Amino acid sequence: MRSLGDADILAVWEIAHRYHPVDQALALLMTAEPGHTRDELAALPLGQRDARLLALRQVLFGDTVNSCGICPRCHETMEFEIDCGALRTPEAGAHERTLHAEGHQLRVRPLSSFDLAAAAGSTDVAAARRILLQRCVVEATCDNETVTVDALPETLHAAIAQAALAADPQAELLFDLICPACEHGWQATLDIAHILWREVAARAQRLMMEVHLLARAYSWRESDILAMSSARRNAYLQQVAS
Repeated sequence: MRSLGDADILAVWEIAHRYHPVDQALALLMTAEPGHTRDELAALPLGQRDARLLALRQVLFGDTVNSCGICPRCHETMEFEIDCGALRTPEAGAHERTLHAEGHQLRVRPLSSFDLAAAAGSTDVAAARRILLQRCVVEATCDNETVTVDALPETLHAAIAQAALAADPQAELLFDLICPACEHGWQATLDIAHILWREVAARAQRLMMEVHLLARAYSWRESDILAMSSARRNAYLQQVAS
């Protein structure tokens, strides 16, 4: 895992800013891990993908993420900090799980970015869930006969989803929140792919503004401006502002 320089950030933003969020996450990892192909990274279980995104986030922006949430009970808006280091754990192995329920035996695998991409074009949440369900079930049998996923009873769907999460325990990053107004406690999910892309996009926008100001003031090339340290660039920007 390597860090991304200013030129890297602008390049990956330029390429991926119109991509679907699944592909934006992969574009970031491909830039930070040039030794891996897109297909290799897309095939990673989501827990392993997100662990790498957390590591990249720490390298680029530090441990602390400032965020806000709304209490589901009293609707109070609260600000809080997330410690990425506390959420990171050694990459756990993601393995198929066997589920026995209602006379059925199923092999369930972890989801990957390929699966999220397949569900991305769904018309609604229910359709997306159905696609993910179909993809994570490797094999389903009943009375020793193979059955299709569509033939499984709906009462099994929740158990299959839980089995998929159990197969990849890092795929769902949860943290505890307590409302300061009503003291209600709940768990929220950390979407590190969304957070990291939003921060990279904000950095890219700021870099383009800095390049614009310095190029207009000194007629410097973009590559020369981006090659400067941030301290040196900021010093010139202060001169331009004064």
